Amino acid sequence: MKKSALSLLVIGVIALCSCGFQPSVKGDSLINKAREKYKNLDSAKVVMTNMDTNEVEQTFVFKYDEKGLLSFAYEGKNGDDVYAQYNNGVENFSYEKGKYEYSQKGDEKFVAYTKDVPHPQADEGLIVFQPSAVKKATVKKEDGVTHVRHEYDVDELGVAKNTKAFTADYYFDNKDKLLYFVESSTIVNDGKKQKYVYKVEITDKNKVDKVENTVEKYKD
Repeated sequence: MKKSALSLLVIGVIALCSCGFQPSVKGDSLINKAREKYKNLDSAKVVMTNMDTNEVEQTFVFKYDEKGLLSFAYEGKNGDDVYAQYNNGVENFSYEKGKYEYSQKGDEKFVAYTKDVPHPQADEGLIVFQPSAVKKATVKKEDGVTHVRHEYDVDELGVAKNTKAFTADYYFDNKDKLLYFVESSTIVNDGKKQKYVYKVEITDKNKVDKVENTVEKYKD
C-alpha cells in the first residue's frame, strides 16, 4: 500500500505495531485476540470507508495457497489519484499516477509474501494497537456491542509531525468477535486543521475463492 495523507491504514500497519513488552490497557485482551485471529486467516477482504463521504477508498483482498504463498489485490484512491496492485507471488502488476508497471520473480524490486514473511496488510498490524502510546482507554457496552476506545499520544507513535490527534474505536459483538474498527486522525496542512475518519471492516474471512487481478483494467 502506498502512503498518502488519507491512508490511515498505513499509520495502523507501520506505526502502531506492538513490539516487545507492552503495558496493559482496557480492552487489550479483546484486541489482541482479534489481531491473532486475523493474522491466522487464510483469506479475507479488507474494506476502508471514508465516514464523511460514505465512499470506499481502499480495498485489500488476500489469499494464501496450500504452500503459504500469498496472492493479493489492493485498490486505493486519494482524490483523483488511483493506486492498484496485484501480486500472486510470481508476478506483480501495479498502476500509479497513470503508469502501469509489471515485474516478476527474479527481478530486483520484486517481493513475494508468505505466511512466514507476511504482507503488512495481511498481518496483525492491520488492526491498530500500540498500548504503550495509549493515553486514555474506555470500554462500554452499547446495545449488546462492546465499544473499546483508545486515544493515543501522537508523540509516542512516530507518525508525521503534522498529525495532531489519533483515536481508534473497536466494536465487538456479544461473542467478542471484532465487527469493525474506526480510525480518526486530525492533521494540520498549511495551517489548516483537517479530520479524517475511516471505518475498517474485515469481511469474507476464509471465504475468498480467488484473488482477481484488478490492475489490468487500468492498462492502456
